[in-house]
Amino acid sequence: MRRAPLLHVAAGAPITFAGLALAGVLSAAAPASRGPSAESLELLDIDGRAVRPLARASAPAYVFLLVRTDCPISNRYAPELRRLHARFAASGVVFRFVYPEPTERVEDISRHLQEFAYPSGALRDPGHRLVRLVGATVTPEAAVFVPAPEGPRLVYRGRIDDRYVDLGRARAAATTHDLERVLEAIVAGASLPLRTTPAVGCLLTPAE
Repeated sequence: MRRAPLLHVAAGAPITFAGLALAGVLSAAAPASRGPSAESLELLDIDGRAVRPLARASAPAYVFLLVRTDCPISNRYAPELRRLHARFAASGVVFRFVYPEPTERVEDISRHLQEFAYPSGALRDPGHRLVRLVGATVTPEAAVFVPAPEGPRLVYRGRIDDRYVDLGRARAAATTHDLERVLEAIVAGASLPLRTTPAVGCLLTPAE
């Protein structure tokens, strides 16, 4: 039987909920932001083949969206993630939906991609190589890399927007569109420093 997703309560330890719930967590891990480690990052495609998504990086930006099939917050962001993809892919930005949950079955991921109409090219990160590289802690969470002479450079890691505030608390609509603003700046040619924001969602299960 599959375990229910872990949702991190801001003031306490992770709790396993039998049903669906909302939670908030501050992303505190320190990400590795640049260099050969990003360029040599190796993930898996749906068929289990090794993929290096940042090798020979030349697109304006690479957006990794960590999602999970059974995370309620992640699934509720599907329309917004599709909108961002439709807007920025036309400018050459590469989007990769990444499934970091080690226990998720390939057939469940494939079904999830179809159900939520995510673009093709999804990746898996059961060993948490991307998770450790960027310091991610929950789904959904975004990581944005840009090309640089020394290797792909992380410029953003965190929430998609501020719609979810904390455990069981959500705004009617987002007031700050963090990921969209970052991508707008990149497409406009701005050079960005690394920025992180607190993410709200389902706590990642440790890699096996």
